[in-house]
Amino acid sequence: MGYDDRSCVRRHKWKLIILTVLLIVVAVAVPLAVIKPWDKNKDEVTTPPPAPEPMKPNQTIAPSTDDSAKPNAYTPALNVAFDYTTTSKTKIRGVNLGGWLVLEPFITPSLFNPYIANGVIDEYTLCKHLGPEAAKALLEKHYASWVTEDTFKRIRDLGLNHVRIPIGFWALGGLKPDEPYVPNLAWTYLLQGIEWARKYGIRVMVELHAAPGSQNGWNHSGRSGAINWINGTDGAANAQRTIPYLTNMATFFSTPAYAHVSPIMGLLNEPAAFILGGDKVKTWYTQAFNAVRAATGQGKGPWAVIHDGMIGLSSWADFMPKSDRMMLDAHLYIMFDDNLMRMNTTTQLKFACETWGSDITTSAAEFGPTMVGEFSVAVNDCATYLNGIGSGNRWEGTWNGAPPKMTGANCANENNVATYTPEYKLFLKNFFLAQIEAYEQGSGWTYWNFKTETNPLWSYFDGVDGGWLPQDANNRGPSFCASNGYSFNKPQPQPEPSATTISAVPTSTTVGTTSTGITISTKPATTTATTTTATSKPVPTDDTP
Repeated sequence: MGYDDRSCVRRHKWKLIILTVLLIVVAVAVPLAVIKPWDKNKDEVTTPPPAPEPMKPNQTIAPSTDDSAKPNAYTPALNVAFDYTTTSKTKIRGVNLGGWLVLEPFITPSLFNPYIANGVIDEYTLCKHLGPEAAKALLEKHYASWVTEDTFKRIRDLGLNHVRIPIGFWALGGLKPDEPYVPNLAWTYLLQGIEWARKYGIRVMVELHAAPGSQNGWNHSGRSGAINWINGTDGAANAQRTIPYLTNMATFFSTPAYAHVSPIMGLLNEPAAFILGGDKVKTWYTQAFNAVRAATGQGKGPWAVIHDGMIGLSSWADFMPKSDRMMLDAHLYIMFDDNLMRMNTTTQLKFACETWGSDITTSAAEFGPTMVGEFSVAVNDCATYLNGIGSGNRWEGTWNGAPPKMTGANCANENNVATYTPEYKLFLKNFFLAQIEAYEQGSGWTYWNFKTETNPLWSYFDGVDGGWLPQDANNRGPSFCASNGYSFNKPQPQPEPSATTISAVPTSTTVGTTSTGITISTKPATTTATTTTATSKPVPTDDTP
């Protein structure tokens, strides 16, 4: 290097040093900025992505424009408004299409039996186990065969005028990655069912039976176990996430193509208010109802049906008075209450007339329109998987530590029609009559269910075939309750809840949990305030088969 070269380096030495330092700083800072941008604020909380939105319902099945059909001489044609008010003489007389678009193991055990060894207990675990394609194939085959046009024709021929169709939120899509249900498919089959109903003049009550997170922890909510709706880690979000499904449905059924055939809609089936708290569920129902009416407009859209949440009809007497076409629903069963199940059959018949009849009469006067959306003639819980896959039953004393109905009680023949005696069939007939007469003190009833695979006491069709349910729901002979001197207006005593009734909720249930949800395993004891316990515990008589 010559002198001139060395002199140049000396003259620019500090410039070269500064340039080198700058290059080092840039080389270190840029990668850090790219790789660890959160170092600027380690405590910053990232906002979770918004919940997926349900799809807007669409007409995947072209609707008919003919709403002139009527199912029978006692019911107005579809294009004539059905009177659901408390003073109406025209009553809802219908059946549920359960186990169709929302699976239930006790209705269709054949769908679950091949996979129980793999831990399948509900639709969630079934879809997760099978995977998207196999689950879709299984469900599509089931949807296409469990309900057909002949189903609606027979319902019409039996003198019925309504069907209640349960659907899951997944029918309108909007699923999160951890929700393995088959999306959207059920919606197409629902619309096909509505068209068949329209053809035979039958009105359809579509009800959201399964909400995101599960509103009650039972398998017919889609997923057994934890309640993560209102309660639980995602409970508040899931409760709010449910509402757009309802507004989308209500808006769809408000359109001229569906307003006549689907004039009534259930907002949510059996939210577990007896666990979650009545006030919380009432707050949610207020929000949901207001959102639905904001979407449809006052005086427009379907009637909105709310469920009593198993806290009793009387708890809702002053709920949202003078609301625009709101109806209250109760689900009344004998077999989920240890005391009621132990009554002898004579007492059970009287109880249906006097206690349930009084409950409905009072609710119709204090709340307004009141229906019974689910009931059956079963007085035992022997139906296969009724209490859930892997659970026992109260009848034999194999469920949750409850004693058997009586010494030697056995379920072996309870689901076998061939063993039913004429005396037992007469009891079933009278129990049905006692119940529907009580429920028609309100707006009417829908029987659970239209059919099952193996459990005849839960099948309206089997009951008709077996001779204990009427061939025509409108012509059923003299009043059973009146003929036996039973009144619908007798005041009922209010004893303290019995230990056996309270224990219907498993002792492992965690009440008030906010992190993991509430876990329960089957339905509560009963569904109305006056039926949380029997008024007495008579010695049962062996007058069942």
